[in-house]
Amino acid sequence: MINLRPHKTLERNGQIALQLSEGKFSGIIFSYGRVEFEENKDAEELKVIFDYELHDDAGIEYDPKELKQYLGDFLIELIIFGIEQNNIVYTGGVDENRENNIIESDSQ
Repeated sequence: MINLRPHKTLERNGQIALQLSEGKFSGIIFSYGRVEFEENKDAEELKVIFDYELHDDAGIEYDPKELKQYLGDFLIELIIFGIEQNNIVYTGGVDENRENNIIESDSQ
């Protein structure tokens, strides 16, 4: 599990960027882009597909696959934390399966 504390939030080129401040990737500044979830019903798995932009590699030599794995694990932790805090926001995109705008509950 990745500790959510080792980062700070920066505004960079109109984006919210994160700077890792501990561990192997300390100093790297990046931002997440599009995040998608791909379900594999046969394997009962949910794959997270995401884009990210590296703003500053802090002069660190790194394996791109290892960094992407780390950022993916960090993203999952951020999502879980946001859900636990009831503080996660969906922006953009279109839900192709949606048939109407609002479904209201009959219970009051």
